[in-house]
Amino acid sequence: MSRRLFLTQAGTWLLPAACPALPAAAEQPLARIGLATDIHFADKPAAGAREYRASLSKLGEAVEIWNREKVDAAIELGDFVDSSPTAAQETADLRRILEVLGGLRAPRYFALGNHCVFTLTKKQFLEAWGAGQSWYSFSLNGYRGIVLDSAFSSDGRPYGGREFDWQDALLPPAQVEWLEAELRRSTLPSLVFLHHRLDSGDHYSVRNAAAVRKVLEASGRVAAVLQGHNHLNDYRRIGGIHYCTLKAMVDGPPPESSAYGTLELYAGSRMFLKGFRLLGSREMKAGPD
Repeated sequence: MSRRLFLTQAGTWLLPAACPALPAAAEQPLARIGLATDIHFADKPAAGAREYRASLSKLGEAVEIWNREKVDAAIELGDFVDSSPTAAQETADLRRILEVLGGLRAPRYFALGNHCVFTLTKKQFLEAWGAGQSWYSFSLNGYRGIVLDSAFSSDGRPYGGREFDWQDALLPPAQVEWLEAELRRSTLPSLVFLHHRLDSGDHYSVRNAAAVRKVLEASGRVAAVLQGHNHLNDYRRIGGIHYCTLKAMVDGPPPESSAYGTLELYAGSRMFLKGFRLLGSREMKAGPD
């Protein structure tokens, strides 16, 4: 099968979206990681652009493509579920999403979003997932993944149980110290994953984004930051680091209005984000801004 063409569940041919400078088929990446964000699944009617129930089928298509791409791992960057009136309903919605992700033939990872713990507490989310920690690291061939938890209020309180303002986010000092130590621990190029943005100063970003960027830049080891929350395709390069904001999966009717992708990792901190449906594609190289 061609690298450029993939068969969807509907039986039609699906091409990567806006695919500039796709690496030659003969050049094999060191690793591939599936990417998606802002699924916002909930068993409730659509509201505005958000097609809550359709996110199940959209994620199912993404899992099928990731399996065909033979990804080494996949990560969702937060907001697996939308708000529900009770913790029981929100847990049920989360478990339906996890059932779909269970079809992935590779390790799966998560970053916590504000909606992941809108009604649920972090403890409840982690128990449903089967995880012990909301910030952590993992290994890929030739790269290292570092996952941050930006679901904290600026006073250091964790999000959860409807007791937070979604426009007020922070990476607490203890987590920033852990991040510094984690970047010192390995000489491999690192990818940082989180829900809130680190490249802007508005309400989609963590309050201490500038301080966190200094930590990333000082390490000299961070190749890219992958983030969600803003529901749009966006890109900036700051201090030699690529900041990619991924389009939300939830917005728009299925299947055309989904968004997900595969990040191909090459030697020399060179990467190619291959977007499907409405997720933009991008080649990212090491070097000066």
